[in-house]
Amino acid sequence: MLVRFSVGNFCSYNEHQTISLISGNVKNHSERLYVTRDFKLLKFAAIFGANASGKSNIIKAVQFAGNILIYGANSPFADSNRYNYHRLNHSNKNKNSYFEFELLVDGEVYAYGFEICIFQKRIREEWLIKLDKSGNTSIFTRNTDTGDFYFNDQYLNSQNTNRMQIYLDDNKYVTDKLFLAEIVSINKSEIYKNESRLFLLKKIYGMISQINVSYPNTPVTGYESLSEDNFSELLNALRCFDTGISNIISKEISREQALDKLNSSQISYVDDAIEKLRILNSNGANRHNNTVRMNIDGRLILLSLIDSEPKFREIMFQHFNIPDAIFSLRDESDGTIRLLDLLSVIFANDSSIFIIDELDRSLHPQLTAHFIKTFMKIAERKNIQLIISTHESRLLNLKLLRQDEIYFVSRAESGSSVIIPFDTFKERFDKKIDVAYLDGRYGAVPMFNSIFPDLDDEELQ
Repeated sequence: MLVRFSVGNFCSYNEHQTISLISGNVKNHSERLYVTRDFKLLKFAAIFGANASGKSNIIKAVQFAGNILIYGANSPFADSNRYNYHRLNHSNKNKNSYFEFELLVDGEVYAYGFEICIFQKRIREEWLIKLDKSGNTSIFTRNTDTGDFYFNDQYLNSQNTNRMQIYLDDNKYVTDKLFLAEIVSINKSEIYKNESRLFLLKKIYGMISQINVSYPNTPVTGYESLSEDNFSELLNALRCFDTGISNIISKEISREQALDKLNSSQISYVDDAIEKLRILNSNGANRHNNTVRMNIDGRLILLSLIDSEPKFREIMFQHFNIPDAIFSLRDESDGTIRLLDLLSVIFANDSSIFIIDELDRSLHPQLTAHFIKTFMKIAERKNIQLIISTHESRLLNLKLLRQDEIYFVSRAESGSSVIIPFDTFKERFDKKIDVAYLDGRYGAVPMFNSIFPDLDDEELQ
């Protein structure tokens, strides 16, 4: 689970800023906390702020750090983001940017992070540290400028010490890849034989690389909730959200029907998906991994392999139990399409982490609130985490959210973004904070100047 995330010198963030999921001194809604030996963890956080305040940039920072871990600093991704240092301070161009995840793994807290000069696409430092009340323990640290590289030999046995030393020597001055990504790669599998403690590295890599980050124009999980195995559960959820959908229909279609009217690049995309499934099959992938969900020209298609042959099924939706009222995904409203994707959060496996920018996009305010309430009930029995950014002030209700689940993002006079935990304001649990928020009490709303100076604000009320 995610404990904290910190960032510095990235987009609108200049100085180090942190989102913490460690619970504060709040008593209400304690039933949805995750209790550890030393502290309690939140499973939800909401980030509020004006347009251009920087609330989306904290989400971009999580995704950026994860992508550098996966693809490296010399990838097309890194190249397209090399101007994402904090440009309001020109000297930041050649300074390091800072990213750190604090993660709860098997009951212990670890800090994994790195510093990178984004413009130069050069990783400068990297570390993994076990955090403990009695003292912190470095597992590995490296500095690519000096070549200093430390690895804690308590995580090694006599059989793999020499092999690890070779890996350390090879990576002393490597600036385009993170060591954590390199050490968990498939060609390093020998080092993990008979050494269970090293699997910590794989767990941390997997946890960061599998964080689900989505934006208003991208799907959350690619409609993973739409599985033929759980149509009944999904249908119950859709009925609860008053979508008018009364049945979900899986209709077998031919390849020609599936690919009708697609251009050559879209067909190539489908062919690539088929080849990926063949590879999964050859590796003994299970049935869940043997299905790909694709939005093909606005239709939701399930692609699977049966006896090495691709099979296509279209997911369609019946409304109000009317036999002829059957619609493709593209015929549904934007809100229903958005909801179908968001329901993947509700049906997610334990330990899943979702970060969603502008959750309320295309959703009615009451539907947004109902979705959050539903997630909160799910969080009482599942260890999943959801972090959102939103403009929906009606979520600022202390009967719904805990004080420590609320964050505000404001712009400082210098133009840089500042993250402000709501519980620092020490408001009473029964205060109507949505009105105070819109009045600018917490400094995270837009402050307008009039285009027409002679126009009195009262005329607009």
